[in-house]
Amino acid sequence: MAVTTVTATGLMITALTPKYYKALAISLLILAMAAVHVFVGSLLIELGKSGQVNDQQNHWLDAVEFISWQNPDIFEAQGNYYRQQAFIVDEGLNLDNKAQVQSLEKSLDYWALAIGASPLWPYYQLGALDVEVLLNKPDKIVQARIDSIIKLAPNERGLDKSLLEIAFIAWPKLNKTQQSFMLEKLATARGGVLKRVFTQAKKMGNHSAICVNLPWKKVRRLCK
Repeated sequence: MAVTTVTATGLMITALTPKYYKALAISLLILAMAAVHVFVGSLLIELGKSGQVNDQQNHWLDAVEFISWQNPDIFEAQGNYYRQQAFIVDEGLNLDNKAQVQSLEKSLDYWALAIGASPLWPYYQLGALDVEVLLNKPDKIVQARIDSIIKLAPNERGLDKSLLEIAFIAWPKLNKTQQSFMLEKLATARGGVLKRVFTQAKKMGNHSAICVNLPWKKVRRLCK
């Protein structure tokens, strides 16, 4: 009886072995294809990011976007590309230039896709805010974007420099609560950040908000 049982079990294992190895081979093939896809995708993204910006589409990024699905890294790269392209078609900000506006709108579209693919990553929101300010979007849009960033990352030091720069460039568009938040952030910022933010604010005529509201000993060299 024992011999019969062992024999039957052996036959079952023998019968199952080809199916097992076939499933294993398919699984390994899928993993290998996925690894190749990730490698090729990363390579194309880097080629797209390192290429020269011109008034045409970025063919490397278009290619990797075509073979990928909901990859926020691609959308981020495209957003940055079209933001840079906007200042190739016109060196300064000129919203009467339809080509520049088109590039900025396309950049904003890609930031929206990046946010949709990774809604909890605040840097994509920051990229969108930057372009919205350049496009002179209405106050309520800018305020909503800033609220989203603050909600996602109220204490994210990596965001502070760029967020403060954009905030003081767009200062009149912020509501009172947001202005107070930015002033508190700036009051604790390092000297290099303060100087950079002040320079950007001064270009837009918004530097008085810094001189009036921050401690004089902190800003006197800038505001004198």
